[in-house]
Amino acid sequence: MTQPRTLITDAPPKVGDITEARATLKEVLKKATTDRKRLTLVYENTLFLTVVPIGDIDVIEKLENCIDNANADDALKEEGFISQEQLDKELGW
Repeated sequence: MTQPRTLITDAPPKVGDITEARATLKEVLKKATTDRKRLTLVYENTLFLTVVPIGDIDVIEKLENCIDNANADDALKEEGFISQEQLDKELGW
């Protein structure tokens, strides 16, 4: 997997500069959709937006499902059980 390209800006937006901001956002979204690029936007050294192709999200969700299934399989292998009352007590409910 390639590293995302980072766009960095420390300059505050200028009043009346909304057309340029829209053009920049349009360019970012085009790179993510058409060029399948991963991008992060940084303002004042703080990451505030990541744009990724939807296909990346599908892969991440499948990976999360595999991890959840593996954890559930491990839990089913454990011996014994816990009552609802004990579970509620441990969770503080």
